[in-house]
Amino acid sequence: MVPHPIDIEDMQTELDGIAVSPQLLPKLQQMISDCNTNPDEIRDMIRMDPALSSMILKTANSAYFNPGYHIDSIDDAIMHLGFSDVYQIVTMLAFSDLLAEPLQSYGISAGDFWRRSVACAFAMERLARKYSEDAGVAYTVGLLHGIGMVFLEREIKNAPHIEFKNSLPGDVALANEEMEVFGINHAKVGAAMMREWGFSDEIVIPVLNQFEPSEAGKHERMACLVSFAKRMINTIINDPASGAAAVGPDPLLIALLHLTKEEYLKVVEQLRVSFEKAESLVTDKRVRKGGDAENSGVVKERAKKAIATNLGYGTGSIRI
Repeated sequence: MVPHPIDIEDMQTELDGIAVSPQLLPKLQQMISDCNTNPDEIRDMIRMDPALSSMILKTANSAYFNPGYHIDSIDDAIMHLGFSDVYQIVTMLAFSDLLAEPLQSYGISAGDFWRRSVACAFAMERLARKYSEDAGVAYTVGLLHGIGMVFLEREIKNAPHIEFKNSLPGDVALANEEMEVFGINHAKVGAAMMREWGFSDEIVIPVLNQFEPSEAGKHERMACLVSFAKRMINTIINDPASGAAAVGPDPLLIALLHLTKEEYLKVVEQLRVSFEKAESLVTDKRVRKGGDAENSGVVKERAKKAIATNLGYGTGSIRI
């Protein structure tokens, strides 16, 4: 008997604190992915949403992206960043507060789930290029692959004595535990939420079948890439203070990707640089909302130290 059965249809789909309506994001992703879309249509969609426009302007003027002068026009900001980066940045920032919630039942501290989600998103984007899949779709799948955990946590926050032995969203063991407790796992919950927001099957199905890619039909390759990307997370975030810190490159993953160890490490190096930028953007966002300004320097220094000390060679990078 399932001790705490949960019905997806009864779950709350509202996202407290998210500045951008999630229904806007799949529309933006589809427009950017379609080579026939008129760029003016994308700009018009962004311009009419204050939250989207604000995120893009603040990002264009951030330390990592600013061209050396202040950008005041949303058109100039979009042109400077590029449409693909605009979508990634907006999606990442839109969900940053939601993904930063502590998941006590899973033993995940505040912020760590966000870090893992963003690392997976960057890995998915890179793998998609290698396998000729849509990089924007892959990024979204990677970012939101574990979001069902947030909704399960909200459903059971008042339920006593629920504590999982496994915590990482990549664990099949965790999904099995969830099935035993709720009669459903976070992959199924996340896919249901994303479908409710209007994301297409090319994004929803890989999330739904991340533990069983063979069930994903024509989206099987993307579902397989999720399993690859999740194996890269620990190496990308490389947090020495975390018990999940990687002990070294994953030999099986390197073999599956048909890379040498050196090529794989160079890929990870570039992904870490992207991850560092992402951490900086979200940290800056929270500092503006009243967070600890000193923490911004800590985050940047931690990421830089990881890149400098753990890879051990240069700033070269390759595309896979």
